Amino acid sequence: MPARHIDGRRATARPRRRSGRGDRGSTAVELAVGFPILIGLVLLFGQAFVWGVGWLAAQAAADHAAQTARVVDGSEAAGNADAHDLLAQLGGRFLDDPTVHIQRGPWTTTVTIAGTAHGLPLPITVTVHAPTESVVPR
Repeated sequence: MPARHIDGRRATARPRRRSGRGDRGSTAVELAVGFPILIGLVLLFGQAFVWGVGWLAAQAAADHAAQTARVVDGSEAAGNADAHDLLAQLGGRFLDDPTVHIQRGPWTTTVTIAGTAHGLPLPITVTVHAPTESVVPR
């Protein structure tokens, strides 16, 4: 017995529509194009993070060294030692080949820390200026 609709009409087989058949395999193409772009963006953000953390470590070490070197009994050697200690703690993995230069003058103490971001040839240079403390007798 042939299939019938509720109203009694005879059901007929309709030809199948082939919608979307031309898109077959398009997901693989989209992934082949989009996935390398996504990986590139992840690597770019990762390297920006490494550079930023290296810069923050250099900034913190320069601030700390300037505070140590600028006080009344401070010296360039004490500031240099503090900068290297703090860089070893904070920037050991993120700042490669750091150099510390401290100049303590009668009015201003200047600390410059330079290095490169780990894994990148991007330079990191931080300079901090602070007034040199002195005691003026009355």
